[in-house]
Amino acid sequence: MHAPPRGMAPRSRKGSDMRTARWMTAAIATATLGVLVTTGAAQAQPSGGQGALASYQGRTIDLSKGWQGAHTCAVFAQDDIRCYSTAAAGEKASGYERATDRVALEAAEVGAAAIPACANDWLCLYQFEDGEGRRLIFQDEEWQNLDDYGFDNRTSSWRNNQGDSDTGRLAQYEDGSYSGWNIKLSAKGYASEMGDKDNKASSVHG
Repeated sequence: MHAPPRGMAPRSRKGSDMRTARWMTAAIATATLGVLVTTGAAQAQPSGGQGALASYQGRTIDLSKGWQGAHTCAVFAQDDIRCYSTAAAGEKASGYERATDRVALEAAEVGAAAIPACANDWLCLYQFEDGEGRRLIFQDEEWQNLDDYGFDNRTSSWRNNQGDSDTGRLAQYEDGSYSGWNIKLSAKGYASEMGDKDNKASSVHG
């Protein structure tokens, strides 16, 4: 090997190695960032089998897996579902006042069976006949699958206290399918029992 000319330092690999190291570090960082971004996006997707999430006693519960002692669940919006331990608490939250419930007052005057509570602008489903048992109430103008709320095949009576022309619907199958029965819930109407459709509803439209 010939010695380098006088005054010229021998060529070193150190600078080349450092440049290579910096390039590899940047490449690894970029690849790692890509993995992190991809992972974050995957985690943001809803988990399979998850039902409607509601706030109840300071925690979030999945209604499709049980109501955990709640009596009334009110769907103010798809991302605002609140549950209450008692009927009275649910009625207060939804704005119900017996003293201004004209239908209930008129029924009482003629000695008819008591009309269950359902606040103005709400459509109410009841677990048992005559408005008894747990209550699931809606305001949204869209089809709701009751399985998401732990209420599939559990409706035995209903009341529609929305606007005078605001008709609701109740269907045998999900998404309001007409493959089975699909009935109208008349505005300001009430059914104390469901007859042969008792405990057979899977979707509702407010």
